[in-house]
Amino acid sequence: MHAPPHVLIVGYYGFHNAGDDAVLFGILQALKTKFPGLQATVLSNAPEETARTFGIRAVNRWRPGPIIRAIRAADFVVVGGGTLLQDRTSPRSPLYYLGITELAKRFGKPVFYYGQGFGPIVHASSRFFIRRVLSGVDLIIMRDAESARELEKTGVRGVPIAVTADPALAIDPAIADRERGRAVLADHGRTPKRPLAVVSVRPWKDRTAHLLPLARALDRVADRGFEIVFIAMQRAQDVEPALRVRAAMTRPAAVVRTPLDFRAIFGVIAEADLLIGMRLHALIFAALHGVPFVPLSYDPKIDRFVESVGLVPPLSIEALQADALMERIEATMNDLPALRRTLADRVPPVVDAARRSADLVSDASRSRARRRPGKEARR
Repeated sequence: MHAPPHVLIVGYYGFHNAGDDAVLFGILQALKTKFPGLQATVLSNAPEETARTFGIRAVNRWRPGPIIRAIRAADFVVVGGGTLLQDRTSPRSPLYYLGITELAKRFGKPVFYYGQGFGPIVHASSRFFIRRVLSGVDLIIMRDAESARELEKTGVRGVPIAVTADPALAIDPAIADRERGRAVLADHGRTPKRPLAVVSVRPWKDRTAHLLPLARALDRVADRGFEIVFIAMQRAQDVEPALRVRAAMTRPAAVVRTPLDFRAIFGVIAEADLLIGMRLHALIFAALHGVPFVPLSYDPKIDRFVESVGLVPPLSIEALQADALMERIEATMNDLPALRRTLADRVPPVVDAARRSADLVSDASRSRARRRPGKEARR
């Protein structure tokens, strides 16, 4: 009898980011459908918390010894999801993931990049290392076609490149903790008879000019009878800009500062009638629950997701104007039932695409095993 396979998952985990936690959950759930009895280890910034949250093994992503032991113990390595291949925040970021990839290759482990975004890449050295390291992996799965095109421009060759969707889209919406979500909203003064607009903002570089137009638009949303609640997808970062927007508003709004896991945030968004957001996974949570949303773009990944579900391109936070934003919000508020129907039609194919990532990994894993009989430990 073969032992259950063991996967090492590498990504931006353990940083109290609900979006990344949702990505990890989506990867785990999808892989478990294809690899019965799958055992998983995750590299994490907070390994004890990650292990407790997901019921898996986790090791410190900064400790070389445990990382090497985790690679050697794995049957295959999954790198993803998220936008790990970008160097706008730091040129060290892609080097970390490429370094783990190179180690795994040296130990003879199959490596699958899973549900990846791409870019921006601003350093020539990053392009060189991406081209060199990724040309030797087993499979690359990108979350959108534009990311795949940008990756191919780096010169990666000799490896299959597929396009599916963000791994968080593979999540069953039923896992949302709606009871906890309702309790959080009640604690923040929620009146169930009034429509609810949930807002997700985040800091971006040193830019704040978009916060005042957002405050002006939200005042007008409140004048339409909506309650306004800000939710923090990454609490350490998102609460501060939310407080700044609320301070600039003349109408009341609530800012949720309570630490919440991704299931509870998913539950809060499930209760919304409208979401206005910058965070990609706040938009994805809304889409999965059929909640109409108004996206604000600070990064191409927002535009690419909105395009994938066939909606009007988002407004950019660059030179954002209150009137233009309110016009977009008004159009959404005036058409909520129709937009719910639109999401019900357009989201399922994207969900299917996200779940197909696990099929691709399973097929590639079996193909490698056929090519290299006897090399696949415990398989």
